[in-house]
Amino acid sequence: TLLRLKEKEIERSTKWANMSKSTVINNENLYHFALTEKFKKRVFKGVPDCWRREAWYFLITDCLQETTRDLDIQQMYHRLLKKGSEHEHQIDLDIPRTLRGHIMFKQRYGSGQRSLFNVLRAFSNYDMEVGYCQGMTNVAATILMYCEEEKAFAVMVHMFLRDNLRNLYIPGFPTLMESFFIQESLLMKYLPKVSRHLTSLGLPSDAYSTRWYITLFTGGVVQYDTQLRIWDIYFLHGYDIFFFIVIVLFHIHQKKILESDLDHCMEILGSTLSVPDNNKFMKSVEKLYLKNVRSDTIATLRREYQTKV
Repeated sequence: TLLRLKEKEIERSTKWANMSKSTVINNENLYHFALTEKFKKRVFKGVPDCWRREAWYFLITDCLQETTRDLDIQQMYHRLLKKGSEHEHQIDLDIPRTLRGHIMFKQRYGSGQRSLFNVLRAFSNYDMEVGYCQGMTNVAATILMYCEEEKAFAVMVHMFLRDNLRNLYIPGFPTLMESFFIQESLLMKYLPKVSRHLTSLGLPSDAYSTRWYITLFTGGVVQYDTQLRIWDIYFLHGYDIFFFIVIVLFHIHQKKILESDLDHCMEILGSTLSVPDNNKFMKSVEKLYLKNVRSDTIATLRREYQTKV
């Protein structure tokens, strides 16, 4: 029941409060957590919504160590806001299509849409080579649900620095191309029937999974509650976690995919991929991720890809 879910959320929030330690950095109250196995397990179980801002920020700043950059980032944000951007028109066109059902972004030129415009315009000037890419709109919008503008911009900068996300968006999309190779290799290893079926249909990864990676699984790739759970573990483990999310999603939908022709496959993979049970989904992702970390699978596949490029 709804009441039981609320009680559970309060209980979990209390556990997170007990795990946290308050600290002041740059005149801002922040929270520190001990990066123990218990903490990691709790992230996989889902960060309580009222703790997401603190937990995500703690993780993306390498346990707050990278917050030393933040005063400079904030000052840079205000400087960048004063500059025009060649991407302004495209950003303005894309914003109304972003999370249209969410109250924060519903009103045209309302405070939510203005904040989103500011963050994306500033970011397009922060990294001129990346500029602006359509997938970034939903990434910035998700951060803005938990952070004010300045902080959202800082989180985005930290994401790009920690995970070298610029290579996902710069011309040639090097990380995206590499991701397709890793995805196809893992699919062949774990779900060979699905892999062979997609190949027989002539359906390459770039035809359906480009949006998965460039939106970091936002913008309707999965249901919103699942997306937040994915982001919890993305902040914990970084970009590579997405490969195992893909494999588990394929596993959930494999029966439908194997029964489908090309058009129906494209329809399934291009729509919102449902996850019947977020907790079971996360347990499967965690198990697969830890198994592959031990065997260094992703690093091996990256080296293999680099020899082919």
